[in-house]
Amino acid sequence: MDWWLGGSLGPGGELVWTSPEWVVVLAAAAALVALGLAWIGERWWVARLGEALAWALALAALVVALARPVWLEEEGRLEPGRVAVLIDSSRSMAILEEGTPRVELGAAIADRLDGEDVDLYHFGHDLGVGRPSAAEEPGTDLEGALDALRERVAGERLAGVVVITDGLDRGLLRRRFQEEGPTASALDLPGPLTVYQAGSAGDVRDLAVRKVDTGGFAFLRSPFLIRARIEGVGFGGRTISAALQRDGLPVTEERVRLDAEGMGEVEFLVQPDQVGRFNYAVTVPTYQDDAVPANNTMPIVVSVVRDRIRVLQVVGHPSWDVKFLRRFLKGDPSVDLVSFFILRTQRDMDGSYHQDELSLIEFPHERLFSSDLHDFDLVVFQNFDHQPYFRYDSHQLLRNIRRYVEEDGHGLVMIGGDRSFDLGAYGGTPLEGILPLRLGVPGEAADPAPFRPLLTEEGARHPITRLANDPVENAAWWDRLQPMDGTNLTLGATDDATVLLAHPTRTVVDGSPLPILAVREVGRGRTMALTVDASWRWSFSEAAQGRGNQAYLRFWKNAFRWLMDDPTAARVTVETPRENYAVHDVVQLVIRVRDPGFAPLPGASARAEVTVGGHTTTLKGRTGADGEVVLELPAEHRGAHRVKVVVTDLDIEVGVAETVYAVTTRDPEVDEVAPDGVFLQWLAARVDGRYYGPGEFGPILRDPEAGRTVWDRRETPLSRAPALALWMGLWAGLAWIMRRRSGMR
Repeated sequence: MDWWLGGSLGPGGELVWTSPEWVVVLAAAAALVALGLAWIGERWWVARLGEALAWALALAALVVALARPVWLEEEGRLEPGRVAVLIDSSRSMAILEEGTPRVELGAAIADRLDGEDVDLYHFGHDLGVGRPSAAEEPGTDLEGALDALRERVAGERLAGVVVITDGLDRGLLRRRFQEEGPTASALDLPGPLTVYQAGSAGDVRDLAVRKVDTGGFAFLRSPFLIRARIEGVGFGGRTISAALQRDGLPVTEERVRLDAEGMGEVEFLVQPDQVGRFNYAVTVPTYQDDAVPANNTMPIVVSVVRDRIRVLQVVGHPSWDVKFLRRFLKGDPSVDLVSFFILRTQRDMDGSYHQDELSLIEFPHERLFSSDLHDFDLVVFQNFDHQPYFRYDSHQLLRNIRRYVEEDGHGLVMIGGDRSFDLGAYGGTPLEGILPLRLGVPGEAADPAPFRPLLTEEGARHPITRLANDPVENAAWWDRLQPMDGTNLTLGATDDATVLLAHPTRTVVDGSPLPILAVREVGRGRTMALTVDASWRWSFSEAAQGRGNQAYLRFWKNAFRWLMDDPTAARVTVETPRENYAVHDVVQLVIRVRDPGFAPLPGASARAEVTVGGHTTTLKGRTGADGEVVLELPAEHRGAHRVKVVVTDLDIEVGVAETVYAVTTRDPEVDEVAPDGVFLQWLAARVDGRYYGPGEFGPILRDPEAGRTVWDRRETPLSRAPALALWMGLWAGLAWIMRRRSGMR
């Protein structure tokens, strides 16, 4: 029976048709046509019916054969689970301990685990199959390797996962542990975890500059601190010297005593005497038994600017808002603040008082807004009305401020109150032409009703209103801030302005929400308008929840950075993932371009020039839909690399950005040399795994129920079955005989 059907047909199988549908449909149509032709002809109807029936049975068998039926049988069998052994093959595993590289210590552990159910892998920044041939991977990403393993087994439950490493993970997993502590999230592993630590801190001696902190920039002739953290593995309790260099030349030297753990900090007080970007470096001595001499130097780039930011604050009336902003500006060491509280008006000077009877000095408005104006980088008008003071020269003084912003590239802020905007009679003046809001409101020019401003779509991505990097968290910050005590009214934003905060209910003439905070780029300068005078309340919103006054401070810091055209708040920025690279590393220049509303600007052309030691490399690219483009180049030359990026859109310059990075012989993978057993113990405990310290060996954790189902598949093609051919031949032959006997051909 099996021979007639083309093979053995099991009872648990199913019939599957393997030909495309169009083949079956075409064959059926052809069979119907053939059947119709067989019906044609003059003969007795019984003969005609018998012949047609025989042809129908034969053609049906032909259609079935063309449909290629297959009898499909699948049977699953359970195979025992496998054990995946991951051996760290990053460059930190090449560090010698008593003459033996750590990677060989790890391989020796793997040899003791080797068996029929063990699969060996090696990992660095990625996962590879098999035993590592050498410890030469340029990075360590344990989380990435375990994720790759989970994808590789595709849902299969492993009997066990074994990780052999020194714990010096450079990926996100160890960073989360360092930042969040024991509660940091771990991983979803495909099997129980066993960790073997390769290497011991007691067998290594290494002196390194672990971290260097600066403010990122300094001011000419103003002292600033460079703080360095020194780590000496095997140097606990010793006193060493640390030196500071600038562009390769010695600057100063300090002595630092390391604690029992080998940790210490040193500070260098530096007073720059030149403007520009300088490559500083902190170095410690290199001893004969130093495990990694390359980490004894840490370069850092510092930008020296000409002076502190000079801010002119002009106040028409004392208030809490004035007090908080003045205290913020006075407390910032990078700000040189000059404040004028205007309490003596022209009416006082025109009165019957004698000069000796007035305790307040006259407001020097003419000199301040003419010859002295350019001594300042930023002007803040806080609830200030100009008319009682500027008198006959009002138009000229306001025009000076407009040139100060538009032509000279400075910043202007106008803050709300009962003497600002239309209430301060600024409508129709030269100053209105550079503000981001249109003035000239008929009737009441203020609304005293309390409200909570709403963050606009543009505000969610603008650097001024970005109180937190995460968009969801940033929105939450704005939602919980204190309501405002009312607002000045305007006719809305100018066409080239960007609205960052809006009123939740009030609208302007065109139906759009009333702007509360708006910014604008005017010529070479920038302006900002805030129509409320109660931003000081934002400091209490966060203080009540134990966060201090961070919302208030971040808002005003962001605002002044943007108004001063700080590079990090610019429409065009360029940065590298890190400041220091080793020779032969690949450097990525990440260029971000935004339109005036800080939305991503796609299709912009970016040209980058990278200069080091007289050698210049030019790179070109075009931004994508996210407004970003990444340009890559190899780090071939040692030294400080200066990057200048020029971005154009439709042949119009969008902006210029600069940055600096350093290329050294230092290898980031061996920045640390002491194994991190604390991290490995946490990882094992976090997933209910097992940890073995240096020199320890024991059984691994196994899941006895782990395994995988392997399906055996057997196909029996019925289209080649002898029974089908016999059926077709039998009925076709019978039909032919009946046709001939009825007198047909």
